Amino acid sequence: MPELLAPAGSEEALYAAMENGADAVYFGLAGPDNFNARVRAKNIPLENLDATMGLLHRRGVKGYVTLNTLVRCDELPEVENLLRQIASAGVDAIIVQDFGLARLARRLCPELPIHASTQMSLTSRFAIETACTLGIQRVILPRELSIEQIRRLREKATVELEVFCHGALCMSFSGQCYASLALGGRSANRGRCAQPCRMSYDLLDAETGRLLTDSRQLLSPCDLASLPLLPELIETGVHSLKIEGRLKPAEYVAEVTRIYRQAIDRYENEKSGRKIAEPSDMAEERRRLEQSFSRGFSTGWLENTDPKRLVPGTVMSHRGAALGTVVEVRRDAVVVTLTAPVRRGDGVLFENDENPENSQGGRVYEIIRRRESVREAPEGARVLLTFANHSIDDRYVHEGQSVRKTDDPHREREIRKGLKFKAEMRSEGDRLAVDLDVRAITGKPLIVEARCENGAMCRLTSDDPLEEARKHALSPKTLREQFARLGETDYFLCEITTTIEGGPMVPLSVLGSLRKKMIELLDSQKSEPEPRPVRFGDALDDLRTENSEHWRADPEGETDSAPVFHLQLHDAGLFRDEILMRKIIAAGCRSFYGEFREIADYRYAVDSVRNLGGEFVAVLPRVIKPGETTVLKKILAANPDGVLARNLEEVSLGNERQIPVIADFSLNVVNDLSFRQLLDWGVSRITPGWDLTPEQLAVMLDFVPGHRIEQVLTGRIPLFFMEHCLWRGNSLTQGPDRNTCGRVCRVKPLQIRDRRGALHWVRSDIFCRNIIENSQPLDEPIPLSGVKHFRIQWDARLGDPSPLDTLQKILQRHLF
Repeated sequence: MPELLAPAGSEEALYAAMENGADAVYFGLAGPDNFNARVRAKNIPLENLDATMGLLHRRGVKGYVTLNTLVRCDELPEVENLLRQIASAGVDAIIVQDFGLARLARRLCPELPIHASTQMSLTSRFAIETACTLGIQRVILPRELSIEQIRRLREKATVELEVFCHGALCMSFSGQCYASLALGGRSANRGRCAQPCRMSYDLLDAETGRLLTDSRQLLSPCDLASLPLLPELIETGVHSLKIEGRLKPAEYVAEVTRIYRQAIDRYENEKSGRKIAEPSDMAEERRRLEQSFSRGFSTGWLENTDPKRLVPGTVMSHRGAALGTVVEVRRDAVVVTLTAPVRRGDGVLFENDENPENSQGGRVYEIIRRRESVREAPEGARVLLTFANHSIDDRYVHEGQSVRKTDDPHREREIRKGLKFKAEMRSEGDRLAVDLDVRAITGKPLIVEARCENGAMCRLTSDDPLEEARKHALSPKTLREQFARLGETDYFLCEITTTIEGGPMVPLSVLGSLRKKMIELLDSQKSEPEPRPVRFGDALDDLRTENSEHWRADPEGETDSAPVFHLQLHDAGLFRDEILMRKIIAAGCRSFYGEFREIADYRYAVDSVRNLGGEFVAVLPRVIKPGETTVLKKILAANPDGVLARNLEEVSLGNERQIPVIADFSLNVVNDLSFRQLLDWGVSRITPGWDLTPEQLAVMLDFVPGHRIEQVLTGRIPLFFMEHCLWRGNSLTQGPDRNTCGRVCRVKPLQIRDRRGALHWVRSDIFCRNIIENSQPLDEPIPLSGVKHFRIQWDARLGDPSPLDTLQKILQRHLF
């Protein structure tokens, strides 16, 4: 069975996950610079890490530490110190995004397992194989894969695979979203995402400016709930099922973990033919999941979901579970027909689909049923719900409107009470729960079966058959009292099931002896991980010394060549203007980078540029999923002079075809160790990630050779890169899928308008994935000293000035 992996954004959530059946938890370390993607979570203090891992291991639960952000050159010494403490604490694995951090961890402690974060964007077989040369043992797959694609990857994978089974969905591919950085200066790749996808936008016809839909939550997806598909997910053979939610409270973690734990166990019991005590109530489980937190549920991309189901256009925030329908609206009160029970104090939302910002919500003050005030009302009842004065604006509540329960204080108190009860039973915090099954039948030996929450089990029997009692027969109370006497041990008695027949008598000395033996057997099954050897000396300094020697041996570094310019465009039209092309080449542009939506355009561009004595570099798609490599091979069959690789699949394929490979910004290289790793994988030069400011990029130049860097001088930072199609999602196409859509995206350009009035262009790539381009071009950075390769991005559709004028202005301004 797969591991159930739960989020622990706080110490309380960590306990909630353990108490409700998680096999493993993942958590970040507290502090503003501890390099985890949820800096807003409470996280686990570093000084508590040893104790936390000791607790987890005593409970038979694994702990994974998230170091899943990009790390700058100046931060690597701090990361090295952090890695030493993590490895020494017995952490079961680290989760990383940064190639350089993985390289450092492998040198520092080869036995520390590394899991590749979903932020690494490993969506294909060869991308996974390339990344795993770093010693990665598990890959967390992006959420944009279908069950069939996951199955195909699992069939070929030589490492463990982990998939998300529940929680929030990002609009962009993880690791490929720069909207928060570009629009607000808060980088998602640095753990500070401001969630611009949850904001309101208008969808416009780019040619006419006409508003195309009343929906405004264009980029806000529903949450993932894979419970109906859990058997299919398990049968793919993935190693781990992951619940998202490190920013959620302990009550959420407890409820969601418990429901998925029961579902996994139920599947296992059914497969093994064991009898199931109680059938599942899928509707009730869904209701509880929705109540915990839900922006509406979908199965995400697991079923290649219809875009309208994934992004209905009305989702803003938590909307809870269905409660009923509005029948009548009164002042500060609403008559509702209930489809679920309601209690006083429940939080209620009246959904306004036409204008979600005006959805009304409040807490139920009183419930009137059949002219009487009641504390609660059942499903099917017609009730009057009253609210505090003026808490509901009745202008936005109307007959027929859906009503949802967003908060259930009674249920939350039940969950908190359960967590508190178990914490009190532990008394000292670290003790392990033991459940007993005792069978005492006259004429047969006493049988005691013990099951500890860390997985330890034992079976004990008395030496002699039990005799019938003359005075005091054995009782369940006596059994609990005797086996609960666990004193200073690591255990406490949680549940005890008894079967007593024939009025047997059992001496207390026999029960005491069995209790002592039980403790010994449970203790014998404990396993403490062996301490990992952590490398002495300075691993980072050694790696940097090796890098310096490697740079000195680089033959290209000895030449003092003139700067080289490269022009990148998304439209093949320029290649038909031979006169302009000749002028651009004469001005100093060596090569032209092209990303097109038709294979034929690549072939045409290669011939056009070569005929003029230039070079053509094929810009490859940003994401490659299983089944899409054929398109890559067709592009490479055009025989370009180089490729701009956006993922590790393309790096691997370019090397295989012996075509020079340039790594683009999407590989998120921001430090010298990841820079060296890309070169080791066969890349000739690298465009650093957008997360570096010009000043930080200048710092990186102290550690890497400038002639291996390609600096972008003009263009726009792409905000969102997403599987979701805005054309299909807003019914602007002829058919419901890519095969029947009519390719409207080729002829009907779109823009989205944000709340500040800025217009951002939308385009699609060769696989119909959508890219939203920032309305604002880059502030033209100063070319860095030592850098030899410079890229100019040009898009005529966006109103960019002539590439020739831009090139000449750069040459004159910076005296090249």
